Parts: sequence; structure tokens; C-alpha cells
Amino acid sequence: MYHDWSEMTFSEKQDMAFHSSNNFFIIKRGIVVMRSNSGSIISYLAAGDFILTNLVNEGIIFYAKTEVQLEKQRISQISMESCIKIYNRQLLERLDEYKWSAPMRLCLCLKQLANKFGTHVEKGIQIAPAFTQYDLADYCNLKREYVSLLLRKMIEAGIIRVKPKPWMILNMEKLDEYAMKKISNS
Repeated sequence: MYHDWSEMTFSEKQDMAFHSSNNFFIIKRGIVVMRSNSGSIISYLAAGDFILTNLVNEGIIFYAKTEVQLEKQRISQISMESCIKIYNRQLLERLDEYKWSAPMRLCLCLKQLANKFGTHVEKGIQIAPAFTQYDLADYCNLKREYVSLLLRKMIEAGIIRVKPKPWMILNMEKLDEYAMKKISNS
């Protein structure tokens, strides 16, 4: 028997399956990976973002990177259509990023993680410790070993610190300059 809960919790590293449609869930806590059927990461979702259950039919897969707590809300047809447009826009933006060089894609990824999952501290911006080099590689569509090489170059440039975890962007302006330099060298 299926019970329609108003709140749901998913364990860490778990596919998120939904049994209802015409609903959306607000993320109260945790990190969710939003992937396409092909396995490409579209976005990482955080507290305050939402999951539209009807998107499972559109080829979108949700995965709990950390333990995730959701609150269910009812959605109207008009709201559902605008939510699908938001997701489609995100997908197009992600596809647009693939035209950039690998270093630039990594810079964009780090900036997005810092903006969405970062905590400002005295020495820079700490990125949530849940993220790994494999996550960066998946997001940027690169090999993990190449991401490691690119991160080493950023460490040498004084942009990022990766040890000890959590990672820290030491200087966001230097990250922007590094990205712009990589654009002009392409």
C-alpha cells in the first residue's frame, strides 16, 4: 500500500523515486543531483530549490547526494508548465557551457558550487565537503585525472585549496581572472 506523505526523506547516495504526479517538492535539507537520462549532470540542487515529480517522465533523474529532506506541495498546470520551462532553460545553459574549454568549464563549476554551496569564512569560500573530484569531472564532462591536473594548476596560482577538506576558494577574483585568461587563450 502506498501512503502519500507530505514530507519525505531520502538517504545519502540514493536514487529518488516519486509515486505521485502533479506535485513538487521543496528541498528543506540536503544536496540533490539532477541528471539527464544520458547521465549528464544538469544541476546540483540545494535547500530552497524544488523538484517537479513530472520531470521523471521528461527524462530527468534525481539522486540524493547527501541525506535529503523534502516537503511536498500541490502544483497547478500553469505552474507545472513554468517549472518545466525553468528546467529546460537550465538544460540549455548547461549545454551552452560545453562549448567552453575544460579549464573554463571547471572554473564555472567551482563558481557555481561556491555560490550555491559555499560558506564565506575569513580565508575565502568553503565548498560543502560532500563534493569530490569525481563530481567536478561529471559536471564538467571531463576525466577525473584531468580535473586533478587542472586543480593543481589552480592551487599553484593561489586560487583554491583542496587539502584538507573542505575545499576552499581562496580568491574569487583570481578564479575569475584565471577563467578570463583561459577564454582569451582559446
